[in-house]
Amino acid sequence: MRHSERQQQCDKVDDRPRPAMPDFYMPAMWPLELQQMVIDWFVAWRKRRLYKRLLRLSDRQLRMRDLSRPRLLEKLQMPLRQLIEEQRCQRQR
Repeated sequence: MRHSERQQQCDKVDDRPRPAMPDFYMPAMWPLELQQMVIDWFVAWRKRRLYKRLLRLSDRQLRMRDLSRPRLLEKLQMPLRQLIEEQRCQRQR
């Protein structure tokens, strides 16, 4: 018996009806809340990197941008969770 004949016999044995395809098919997708949470964490991480870069500027350059070094240091030392909460509060306004 050849392989193809054996395969045909197996196909005959496993001749169960397949489930019908539904009229409306929606592909698998992760929860939108999870997606928003990942975006929030990424944005907070990017802001923290920005604060680090801004601290390299001189005090005069910071004043020209209406920023203060103590405020940047405060923001830099904030936990990421707190930065995310600030973002969410601003987004709800």
